[in-house]
Amino acid sequence: MNDFERQIREAIRYLKKHVPEKPRIVLILGSGLGNFADGVENPTIISSADIPHYPTTSVQGHAGKLVFGRVRDGDRVSEPVLVFKGRVHFYETQDLFKVIMPTAVAAGLGAKTLIVTNAAGGINRRFRPGDLMIIRDALNLAFERIPAIKTSRDPGIRNRMHARGGSGELLDERTTQSLRDAAMACGVRMHEGTYCWVKGPTYETAAEIQMFRQLGADAVGMSTVPEIVAGRRLGLKIAGISLISNMATGISAEKLSHQEVTDTANRVQVMFTRLMTEVVLRLGTHKAS
Repeated sequence: MNDFERQIREAIRYLKKHVPEKPRIVLILGSGLGNFADGVENPTIISSADIPHYPTTSVQGHAGKLVFGRVRDGDRVSEPVLVFKGRVHFYETQDLFKVIMPTAVAAGLGAKTLIVTNAAGGINRRFRPGDLMIIRDALNLAFERIPAIKTSRDPGIRNRMHARGGSGELLDERTTQSLRDAAMACGVRMHEGTYCWVKGPTYETAAEIQMFRQLGADAVGMSTVPEIVAGRRLGLKIAGISLISNMATGISAEKLSHQEVTDTANRVQVMFTRLMTEVVLRLGTHKAS
């Protein structure tokens, strides 16, 4: 057992002592999108700072909390959920093991489905700030190799998949279809496209954005791809959504800032929360007693 696996085991052991149910559905919430977690019913809330070896974030809009519970809408109640209210970025730690640790811990707790969200810069000229994009594919232009979790006797953190699962597909089509169906039910218009991961933390130049566009990117951000790759290797069914929080350099003449990201997220919070609630309920539900 390597040191990373030992840390995962200790984090899982701690969490199992504090949560009442194994989560089946996991959501990682991007910059400014944490309000969905506030709607979890009878939540168990754990600060990331209290979990052994668990990374903590310093970025505005990422609360650094794990929220366990269920989601309710009328007489529909979801399967147990785990919501990561915020994430750690590679540029904060320069350590990809820390970036993928939440995904590995979620799999070790028994999760089956992962919904990853982020705030991203729009490259596709059809997009506007406040739009949502279903992630259909991803580009790794951080040029970092996502570390594998070595096979373990513990089935909770066993590496069940090799490379990208053999097929080259990162995202699960059935889970992605649940996003489409939920969006239609909520009256939310969704784009679809390719998300490009870059290291950050600085915003990209206009020349870089032009290159990304020529390579097929529709949106760009500083997260998500490590979590998707790690989750796929661990056998999770994954779907992803990008909030287009701003238009990228060269696409818009506006000066970029993290405040713009937060402002856009605040503007769409109600719609985003409604959509995420519907997605979670469609992934697994039963009638309240």
